[in-house]
Amino acid sequence: MGIKRILKKEGIEIVNKLDTLTVNTLAKNIANTLSATFPTLKLNSNNLFIHISRLNMYFAKLPNRNFCKILL
Repeated sequence: MGIKRILKKEGIEIVNKLDTLTVNTLAKNIANTLSATFPTLKLNSNNLFIHISRLNMYFAKLPNRNFCKILL
């Protein structure tokens, strides 16, 4: 079953795709937070950023009428 079909089944509606600047900002914050939170894992925040920023990110409407950002 495809991810879009699963989302539709769960009542999640994709509103639009996030722009590159927003994706990069989120990716940088996530990468920095992960590397700072788990220092014993010796995570490289630059490598994490590269991988996270390549994910497709969308603005989505959830069934309870709240809006949030989700990763696909």
